[in-house]
Amino acid sequence: MRWLDPRRFARKARLLRVCFFPALALAIWPEFAQADLLNTNGADTAPNFAEVTVLDDRVRVRLEIDFPDYPAFVPGSAAVIPAGSEPDPATLSKATGSTFRVLDADGNAIKPEIGKVEIRDRTQRLAARATVQPRNSPAPPERGTRVIAAELDYPFSGRPEALTLEPPPNSEERASVNLGFIAYHGKVPVTDYRYLSQPEIMRLNWDDPWYTAFENPNLTRHHKSAIMSFLTIAPREVRHEIIFRLRDLAGWTKLDLGPSTTLDHAQAAAVIVAAERYFKSLPPLLIDGKAMKPSSVTALFLETGAAGVTPIENATAIDRATALMGVILSYAHSKLPQTVDMTWELFTDAAQRIPVGVSDPAGPVPDWATPDSPKIKWKNFLKTWTDPQVALVKIGTGRALVLPVLSIALLAVALALVIKAFRSAAGRWRWVAAVCVVVVAAVTLSAFTVSVPLPGPPGQKAATEISRAILTNTATAMLETEAAAFAKALDTFVPRQEVEAVGAEIRRGLSVKLPTGARAITDSIEDVKIEKMEPRANGIDVLARWTANMSGGHWGHQHLRRVSYRGLLDLEETDGVWKLRGLTVLSADLKP
Repeated sequence: MRWLDPRRFARKARLLRVCFFPALALAIWPEFAQADLLNTNGADTAPNFAEVTVLDDRVRVRLEIDFPDYPAFVPGSAAVIPAGSEPDPATLSKATGSTFRVLDADGNAIKPEIGKVEIRDRTQRLAARATVQPRNSPAPPERGTRVIAAELDYPFSGRPEALTLEPPPNSEERASVNLGFIAYHGKVPVTDYRYLSQPEIMRLNWDDPWYTAFENPNLTRHHKSAIMSFLTIAPREVRHEIIFRLRDLAGWTKLDLGPSTTLDHAQAAAVIVAAERYFKSLPPLLIDGKAMKPSSVTALFLETGAAGVTPIENATAIDRATALMGVILSYAHSKLPQTVDMTWELFTDAAQRIPVGVSDPAGPVPDWATPDSPKIKWKNFLKTWTDPQVALVKIGTGRALVLPVLSIALLAVALALVIKAFRSAAGRWRWVAAVCVVVVAAVTLSAFTVSVPLPGPPGQKAATEISRAILTNTATAMLETEAAAFAKALDTFVPRQEVEAVGAEIRRGLSVKLPTGARAITDSIEDVKIEKMEPRANGIDVLARWTANMSGGHWGHQHLRRVSYRGLLDLEETDGVWKLRGLTVLSADLKP
């Protein structure tokens, strides 16, 4: 049954994606063309929230309770907190939160130890979600800015195989309140932000907390696999990103890290060096049939949570048992390739089916690598793709004298007829002809015109178009991943003697770093507005505002940004070509 093979299906799905699904999605759901990759369930904005952490000898639950829902979190009857009022902390029950139950593997409720109970500001949580929400998406539930916060410990002995989390129940054994939650086993997240709407069983893997999971498959995290691969085919590079764990790297490279359970700064730095050395030694990619080694390899420590996968800055005191790592292998390429072939070799006893996300300008497609089928292939099926290139900016100043050449010629003929009519006794017909020619000249006044450029600086409209074209060129140049290619692109629209200075300001002022550690690329420039323009010899100084629509990502997360810029552009014209002689980015503000 070869047609059921998921790899074959994924490749056929890629054809459908390129040819049909993008058009359908844009026609029916245009909002989804600008969406990040994580869930949008809104559990991070629930009125009540529980942060659950399984430790070696207890389950720790940190609750935030909305005032109107307080009665549901205490046993028996409790006084309702009047709307708009705040209770006195001294009056809060010492049983606050105890209707949130944790059951052991035998179904017995563990008696909670209730710690500090206080009233404080609500914790602001932020899950990665769609940049533009779908139509008719529900509004976030109403909730107060202040909460009753309680910390509860549920102690247990030994290493239970399972624990059950039970929210405050109603008569149908469902949650009686709107309760968001996130769960961890030690430092490993077991879920993204989710709703706890009924009792849920968590199966614990004490040897490897990465494989702790809820029985309910809906309660999971985006980063499900211990090893994940992301192959991105972009206009100027092929990028291969791999997520793995320190314990996996130790198995591949025979790392000797000593008896310590954590890594200090020096050990973490040594691990980074070892990881980069190892991944450089892996078999090359085949790009357009040519074996290529990466032009750069970057390894780093990562952390995964509700906001996705993000780099750890200044990695120190890293827990060896749960440490997560990533490596970025970049293959510089002058244009979008036609084929990319990868052979996967990094399997472990626990990871025999590796998810591989393959992305190109049309979007992502899932694939899988297994020991029996380790090859991942990508082929360019894009029929309407245009490779972005910098271009000469040849835009007139907009100042010109428009001459109606046909009307002028006809008037000259009419004048000649009038002169002949005066000189001839029988010139009546010439008078009639002259009048007819004048009428035709008037009718054709706007036809067959010639514009004669006038000296002077460009007008407002022309300056806007020139600025837009120059800014579009800067965005295209920033696609280049290598310094030499970047400088060559700038040379098209920047005077040669200014390439270094202008290039440095472009990188400084127009680069946007995403939470994943990636730098966004600019997809389009819009809303260019000239605030001030000062003419000078051979050019103009422009104070402008513009908006850049940007996208990018790493580690399987795609992010979109709209950034409003304000900057000074020093523009000069030489032989009819406009160039950027100087750039100063004054501000960059993220737009909603």
